[in-house]
Amino acid sequence: MKKVLTLLAIFAMVGLVSCNKEPAQATITASDVTVEEGSTVKINASTNSSATLTYASDNTAVATVAADGTVTGVKAGSANISIKVAAVKDAYTAAEKSIKVTVTAKAGPGPGPGPSGAAIVIDGDFADWAALPSNSYTKTYGDEEATHPALTHCKVYADPDFIYVYFEWDTDAIEAVPGVEHVPFHCYINTDGDASTGGYSDEFAEACTDILLEGWIYGGGEEGGELGSYDPAVCSWTGADGESGWSWSDPPLIGDGSGVGEGAGVEGKYEFKIDRSMLKDVGYPVADVFGIGFDIQQNWDSVGILPSTAPDESNATGYLPLLVVTTQK
Repeated sequence: MKKVLTLLAIFAMVGLVSCNKEPAQATITASDVTVEEGSTVKINASTNSSATLTYASDNTAVATVAADGTVTGVKAGSANISIKVAAVKDAYTAAEKSIKVTVTAKAGPGPGPGPSGAAIVIDGDFADWAALPSNSYTKTYGDEEATHPALTHCKVYADPDFIYVYFEWDTDAIEAVPGVEHVPFHCYINTDGDASTGGYSDEFAEACTDILLEGWIYGGGEEGGELGSYDPAVCSWTGADGESGWSWSDPPLIGDGSGVGEGAGVEGKYEFKIDRSMLKDVGYPVADVFGIGFDIQQNWDSVGILPSTAPDESNATGYLPLLVVTTQK
């Protein structure tokens, strides 16, 4: 009788341990995906749980997702897909994972500015830049140790009609001046792609700039700090080829506010485009491969230059050649 009672006690303890067993940690495995507008891609997600995975998009205007994890690209941009698995009583915990979906512009003729169909809209919403193929644009990052570090990042994309520029700046280094437009932004272009023509090596490691675009990011106003549309004046180099110094045509080839440019942005981030046809009309067509560089100023002193790098023994100025951009056709 005593042995029977002992066995019953053991069975009771086993049952008690079984009832209090901790559920296993549920896991979800999935990777970011890329899909073209109008196309679909299946998320390759898996879980160790016995529960069913569920999906939800945080931006259905860009991408939608079906119950089986099939993503449909709606328009160029990015969205996040939340993947969840519910808890299974006494077996698995709940789990959640988020992945990024990048929707690229549909290839071929489309609503964008050129045959590539890459739609860069100057609206201060930069999601369309994220949708560009990485080999279609030129980019550079600033160096915190550079002499003029306020410009921190830029991308340049060109099609046969426009030159598009996206850039970021250090907001602590730039301050809008109430009532005046003294936050100039300069764009220097080697329009013919020829290093033996043009001039101005004051901020770059070569003197081959053919035209200067001078405009303002801030629109001034009573309070200051109002971001305006970048519509610069355009001047040509008037010095000898290969010279430095400030030698630009006066009056300009194109006056500011003419419509050669258009810009929009938020504090610290900005995008603009330049009309290539207007440059051609004044005798400066931009070649398929060209050079470009930038500076931003505070009270007419340069505080940010791109491209640039930290000075060292081999490069005391930190100046670099202009960015080389290839037109997308």
